Amino acid sequence: MSHKKHMLLANLALLGIAIAWGYTFVLTKDLLEEMGPLYFIGTRFLLAALLLLPFCWKHLRRTDREVWKSGLACGLLLWASFTLQVVGINLTTPGKAGVLTGTMVIFAPLLYFVWARIPVQTGPLLGSLCAFSGLILLSWDSNWSGINLGDGLTLLCAFCFAIHMVMVDRLYHKNITFDALLFVMIQLFVVGIIDTALAIATEPVPGMLSPYGWFAYLFDLLIGTALAYVVQIKAQKYSPPTHVSLILAFEPVFAFIFSWLLWGEAATSAVVVGIVLILAGIFVTEGWEMVRTRMKNTALYDEERASG
Repeated sequence: MSHKKHMLLANLALLGIAIAWGYTFVLTKDLLEEMGPLYFIGTRFLLAALLLLPFCWKHLRRTDREVWKSGLACGLLLWASFTLQVVGINLTTPGKAGVLTGTMVIFAPLLYFVWARIPVQTGPLLGSLCAFSGLILLSWDSNWSGINLGDGLTLLCAFCFAIHMVMVDRLYHKNITFDALLFVMIQLFVVGIIDTALAIATEPVPGMLSPYGWFAYLFDLLIGTALAYVVQIKAQKYSPPTHVSLILAFEPVFAFIFSWLLWGEAATSAVVVGIVLILAGIFVTEGWEMVRTRMKNTALYDEERASG
């Protein structure tokens, strides 16, 4: 199979993951009617880690200590991110949670500037302004009841996700050879162990789930967690990083669409404009580097032709 076909299949698989992740916001909101957020996250991530274990077993002993340390640190950030997200979903609507989670791509360039003094490009700055304008519109709309505690927790979750992105990127730049799936599995175990322990200490044991509850739980576990990470890692072999990040940025779009169709999310003109501004901010931030790279490559090609 040609590289172009591989890349097309990889991009389609990533789009499928973005759709699945968007759908999980509605499923999670409904599932939290039947079980506590900590039991949901804890058992979901523990089981997902166990599902990945057979694929990572041969790499366990050969893994650099730095990878284990980074995996534990990133796992703690992932724990904070997902716990804040699910608790936030429980207090707000699925569409809002999906859109606000997507703002992590806007926080990331700002964190790169603070952490590594990497200048913030024009695109991320414009994206941040768009997203901030959208948040102001949403906070004023009565149908969305302003920005509530759940929205605040979801924004904090987006900030933690952005820190996680920066930390993972720094690990890749250390030029350490490691198995990406094992690195993911370590993080899933960290999230699962912490939240399962907290759930046992603070939440009532869930009763028997309804058929829909089982569907929501298994979809989140098998498709939204285990399969999603495997597909993402495999797809990155054939699809450029800019393609991966831009396609996955569609997650909040699908989150709002599913919430509007299946959960009755309010869609007034102010809400729609606010969401469009936030999504525009996300796509401007994600697409800026792709455009710059393409323009740079075109300029180099033109120079080579002129000199040749």
